[in-house]
Amino acid sequence: MQTQSSEQLEAVFLFDGDHITREMLYSEFEAILDGFIPVPDYAGRLAKAVYVRINSRLCITAAVFFVLEFDAKGMIDRRWNVPLQQLAEAASRGPDLGAGTIRLACFSQCPIEWQRKNLWDPQMQPGCNSFVLMRKAVKGNRLGLIFKTAAADKAAAVEAEQRAQEQRREQKIQEKIQQKLHQQYSKELRDRLAHVIKEQRLRIATLENQQKLKIQGIQQEHQKRLHSYQQELLEVQKNRQELDERNRSLKEDLDVQLQKLDGVREYFSHKLKAAQMDENSQIQAMQENFALELEARLKTVSAELQEKLDMREVELFYRHEQEKNLRDEIAHLRRENQALLNNGSDQLLARLARAGINFVAFHPGAGNIAIPLDDMSRYLDNPQAYVAAKCGVTETLYAAWLAHYQTPRCTGVDHRGQSCNKPLARVATPSEFHEGEHDRCDQHQVLPHQLVAERR
Repeated sequence: MQTQSSEQLEAVFLFDGDHITREMLYSEFEAILDGFIPVPDYAGRLAKAVYVRINSRLCITAAVFFVLEFDAKGMIDRRWNVPLQQLAEAASRGPDLGAGTIRLACFSQCPIEWQRKNLWDPQMQPGCNSFVLMRKAVKGNRLGLIFKTAAADKAAAVEAEQRAQEQRREQKIQEKIQQKLHQQYSKELRDRLAHVIKEQRLRIATLENQQKLKIQGIQQEHQKRLHSYQQELLEVQKNRQELDERNRSLKEDLDVQLQKLDGVREYFSHKLKAAQMDENSQIQAMQENFALELEARLKTVSAELQEKLDMREVELFYRHEQEKNLRDEIAHLRRENQALLNNGSDQLLARLARAGINFVAFHPGAGNIAIPLDDMSRYLDNPQAYVAAKCGVTETLYAAWLAHYQTPRCTGVDHRGQSCNKPLARVATPSEFHEGEHDRCDQHQVLPHQLVAERR
């Protein structure tokens, strides 16, 4: 393809892992977007791609790292809509790929915030650097780019003008050579320093995102393990309650048996008193038989109950030991999780804060919130409570407003038990939201305005 030397060409590179698998002109990429050309190699997959601009010296001047989603037939999803050219025009400065610093748009450096989810960060590790791969691909010119020169008369005029300028420069070069050399070296030094700073900032942003993903994975794993141990602890507590109930039942049975024994004792006492009128020897025998029988029955019942109580005490002992071990392990996991957070993210956050980098988070109702380093732990523990405090409302009210803001419909229930779900006007800020009023239609508002204000 031929073009004027003053213009730039647009191309798209498709990546598979750490390699460029396909190169195409932007016109060919538009044909794929329009559904004329499928890409079977990426059917049903997500693909990483880069939109680049190339000048006449086969150097990259702009790059946008974006993500494509293909369906089962190898066609790009119809809902895909990323303004690549607009992102390239509004992008910030990136590394130098031969024609000065390029315009770079990626996940960590996105000029349009709501397009960040459609971008990805380039690999910058030695051996798999995305910029090096793209520069080699452009220099290889497998796309067949050909730049033609301007017309002959224009070239002659330019050449004559250049000769005249060279003559004028030769007259002044001796007296200005020192000044020009100083300015040139100073400019090169500043440009190189700015380029190094920009590249290091991009590398820091990339490492920060990777560190956040790693910390999130560790936190999720610890949460799962903590949840499983909590479930086991609940089962142990439930078993302990069952054992307590069984012990209580056994004690009640023992009391009943003792009451029966008291009744038997009274019965034999009355019988002995009646027999004393007849014969003293018979009374003596009956007393001895009664004492022996009572002692035997007491020993039998006591032995059975004591055996059951011993078994329950052993079971309770093992249950207590298991519960204690689980509690110790949960405390150990919490300390380990806190140590990971203190030794991992806080040190990196402190270094970033000393470097002058601020942390900003977007939340509905509060917009972009700058989070100081001292508040980072409190924000990570409960982001919703932190945002609610920033908005000047309680966490409960902020949660109710957020549900209304996301789905502005009536939450009232009619006499049949069905939700009203009538569309309502969205309240833009949490401080102006009245629960029970703004989240319900006129028919289902059950509290007056004054009572709602008092509840807040």
